[in-house]
Amino acid sequence: MVRRFVSGGLRVQLALAIALVTVLGVGASFLALYSGTTSRLLAQIDAGLRTQEAEWRLFVANKDTATPVALQRTATQFIAAQRYHAESLIIVVQTRAGNAISNNADLVAREERREGARKIQPSSDETTGLLDAPTGLSDASAAEAGNMRVLTLPIDHAGRQVGTLRVANPLIPVEQAQAGMRRTFLVVGLVALAVAIAAGIALASLIAAPLRRMARVAEAVEDGDLSQRAGPLSTRGEVRVLSEAFDHMLDRLERLFKRQRDFVSDASHELRTPLTVLRAQVELLDRQTDELARHEATTTLLRRLDELDRLVGDMLTLASAEAGQLVEPRTIELRDFFEDLRRDLPLFGERDFELQAVDGTLDADPGRLTQVLRNLIRNAVTHTRARDRIVILARPHGGRLEISVSDTGPGIPPEQLEDIFERFHRVDAARSRDRGGSGLGLAIARAIVDAHGGRIYAESTPGHGATFHVDLPGYRAAHG
Repeated sequence: MVRRFVSGGLRVQLALAIALVTVLGVGASFLALYSGTTSRLLAQIDAGLRTQEAEWRLFVANKDTATPVALQRTATQFIAAQRYHAESLIIVVQTRAGNAISNNADLVAREERREGARKIQPSSDETTGLLDAPTGLSDASAAEAGNMRVLTLPIDHAGRQVGTLRVANPLIPVEQAQAGMRRTFLVVGLVALAVAIAAGIALASLIAAPLRRMARVAEAVEDGDLSQRAGPLSTRGEVRVLSEAFDHMLDRLERLFKRQRDFVSDASHELRTPLTVLRAQVELLDRQTDELARHEATTTLLRRLDELDRLVGDMLTLASAEAGQLVEPRTIELRDFFEDLRRDLPLFGERDFELQAVDGTLDADPGRLTQVLRNLIRNAVTHTRARDRIVILARPHGGRLEISVSDTGPGIPPEQLEDIFERFHRVDAARSRDRGGSGLGLAIARAIVDAHGGRIYAESTPGHGATFHVDLPGYRAAHG
C-alpha cells in the first residue's frame, strides 16, 4: 500500500503541482502582457486623436466658424486637407443646424439612420454610437466599422457652441493584437503545460525513486524481513537524510528484535532447566516416605525456587531497563554507602577483600548501584578460590567516579571482553557464568550503568585475573 502510494500518488501530485504552477505562471504573464499591450495601443490611439484635435484648433484659428454655413465650409476645407484613409481615421463635424461633414459620408449616413431608428423605437442596446459619444475620450460602436475610440469636442465661437467635432479611430488594430496574443498564449500555454507535465512526471519519478526504494524496504519489514536497507543515495538534501535515518532506525530495530529473540530463546532454555529440576524434585518428594529424606528434598526444592525467583527478577530488571524505568537517581553520601558495602563483603565468601573508598557525593540510584557492585563482586567470588584477593577501588576524576573490582582468577579471553555483558553469554569452562546465578548479572550491571549515563567495561590478561570498571558521572568531592 505504501509502495503504490509512493509510485503513483506522489508522482501525480508533483506533476499536477508543477502543471498548476506553470498554468498560473503563463496565465499571470498573459494577463500582464495583455493588459500592458492593450493600454499601450490605446495610449497611442488617444495620442493620435489629441494630435488631430491640435491640428483642428490650429486650422480654425483664423477661419470663420460663426455660422453653420461658415463652419461647414471650414470643416470641408479641413477634411480636404487631410490625407488619412477612412479605416484609420474618421472625422465628423456637426453644425447646430444638424448637418454633418465627414471624410466617411457613408458611415455617417448609416449612423444617422441607426440613431434615428433608436429614437423612434428605443431598444435595450445601450452601446454608444459614433454620433452620440459624450464629450472627451470614450468608446463607441459604429455600424459596420466596429468598435472605435472617439474624441468629442464642442466647437465654440464668441462664447457659444456652434458645432461638435468628433475624431474617431477604429480599434481594429487593438482587437487584432488582442486576438493574436490570445492565440499565441493559448498555443504557448498548451505547449508549456505539456512540457511541464512531462517534466513534472520525470522529476517526480526522480524524486520518488529513493522513496519507492524505501517503500519496498518498508514492505519487506512489514513482512518480517529486517535485513533490507534503502542503502546510500546519490542525491542530497532531505531525502538523503530521511533515507539514512530510515536505515539507522532499521539497524536499531534489527538489533532490538535480535536481542529480543535471543533473550526469549535463552530465557526459555534457562527456565526449562530449573522447571525440569523442580518437577523431578516434586515427583521425588511425592514418593519419599522417609522424613529426613523428605526434609532434604524440600530444602533442595526451596533452593531451586529461589534460583528461579532470582532469574525471573533479573529478567524483570532487564525489561525495566528496556522501558527506561530502571533507575531513580538521588544524592548518595559515599562514606555511608561504602561502609555498608564493607560490612557486607564477608557475606560473599571467604576471600581476601580490600576496599579503598572515597568521600563525597554521587548522583545515582543507591539500590541499583549496590546491585551493580554486588553482581561484580559475586562474579569475582565465583571465579576465585578461598582466600584469593579481591580489590574494590573507588577513584574520582573530573567530576566522575570510577569504581573497579579486580580479582586474581583465570581471567577472560580478549575476544570475550565485550561479549560477557550480553544476556546469557557463555564463556569457556575456565570462566563460565555465575554458578548458581541467573546468567544475567553482567547484563544487568551494564543496563544499570547505561541508565546512569555511565560506562562499564572489563580488562583482563588470561591467567592473571580480571578488572571490571564502572565509570559514573555526577560526583562531587566532600567539602572541608
